[in-house]
Amino acid sequence: MKVSHIVSYLGALAGSLSTITGSAQAASFTPFLFQTHWSGNPPQGDVLLNAVTIDGKTVSDFATVTDASILYNPPYTGGNSGAASSDHGDQTTLQALAPEGPMVEDPTDADVVASLGNLNLNSIIDTEDKGTATLKVGFGQAQNHFLFWERGLNSDLQVEALDDAGTVLASFTITRDLWENAGFQINTTEIANTQSVGALGLKLDGAGASWLQLSSNATSKGPDYKVVAAQVPEPATVIGLGIVAGALTLTRRRQCPQ
Repeated sequence: MKVSHIVSYLGALAGSLSTITGSAQAASFTPFLFQTHWSGNPPQGDVLLNAVTIDGKTVSDFATVTDASILYNPPYTGGNSGAASSDHGDQTTLQALAPEGPMVEDPTDADVVASLGNLNLNSIIDTEDKGTATLKVGFGQAQNHFLFWERGLNSDLQVEALDDAGTVLASFTITRDLWENAGFQINTTEIANTQSVGALGLKLDGAGASWLQLSSNATSKGPDYKVVAAQVPEPATVIGLGIVAGALTLTRRRQCPQ
């Protein structure tokens, strides 16, 4: 059913784009499903991202968040000092990768980078159910494939791609019915129970973007999320690499004495 939701969305998107004049160069997001390959000790321990499978291709080259700006994160009426907070599993360590993200109710920009700038899927941003927050995160260079995980599979997250000047290039809202079960569960310091994790990817056409703006509001039901960019070779690049490899093989054969 979730695949059908995506197909329906793509059909609606194609129809809407056909009515737009003078915007042929406008970028857009295309949602896609992927399989998560992880190792670790969930639900409270580390859940380390090893690879993902997209359209039958296994990808293990990732880019994590390197910069962040908290654009809006007011106190939450439920008692938290910030609607979005840094959170992690009760027993996470991240010893092999980087210092883990802290558990902070009202995080700084550096705290957000610490939470998202690693490959531990149990180091996340936790948003309160009726809170409102907007975070801007950067990956250091332009990316086209963005991977999202959400604890609970029951929340919405607005994703906007930005250029370096802050102009919105594309926008997509991941609604709660689009998350696909990622095959593991986590339990973080902010909650008292274990919850399943959902996953969804967004592909940005064109030259890509190095910045994302991630937003939730009082109706989003508090997305608790992780985002990582994947370095996915385009088909033409893959073909080109195959030609190079074939040429090298042929050259070596010609150089070998008979």
